Amino acid sequence: MRVRIGSRLVRGIAVAAALLFISAMPQAQEKKPVASDDTRKPAPGPEMDQLKFLRGYWHYSSVYEKTPFYPNGGKGGGTYITSEGPGGFSQIAEFQGTSPEGREVGHEVTTWEPKENAYKSYIFGNSFPGCVVRTGHWDGNTLIFDAEFDFNGEKLHIESATTATSEGTITIVEKAAHGDDPLQTTVTLKATREQL
Repeated sequence: MRVRIGSRLVRGIAVAAALLFISAMPQAQEKKPVASDDTRKPAPGPEMDQLKFLRGYWHYSSVYEKTPFYPNGGKGGGTYITSEGPGGFSQIAEFQGTSPEGREVGHEVTTWEPKENAYKSYIFGNSFPGCVVRTGHWDGNTLIFDAEFDFNGEKLHIESATTATSEGTITIVEKAAHGDDPLQTTVTLKATREQL
């Protein structure tokens, strides 16, 4: 009796193993070789590496020129933090501060758009609806962004020029114009990276 039970157990295990093996065979044949992560995922291009100088925690001060945009001119300041976006394909900046118009809060996402051979920047803020979409390129060592959009029924053109200095600071000069008027400097911002 013991031999029968033992042989049944062995046969049962053998049959189960055989069935398991047979059921696994078609799956093994259907599996394709798994590519390494490096070949499946695209990598950010060198254009995103060029923006790394903007990453970090920054304090800034700004001087607003007397223009139709800021009739009394003024001063402002604040902070912004720039970090790498998902997969390194973007940079995300969170900012807050003050201007002659009051408190400013928002964020910006910057990426490289290969189809346009240009940077794209999307700015969301507390003083305007939707977002401002800018297009950017390098002019020597200066990163230039331009945007044209309608605001309250009027066409606006804004240009922003960002340059890193040898002292490790950043200078941003923003210019603006109504309609087809010539651009005029509206604000100059100087930022210093916080050493953590």
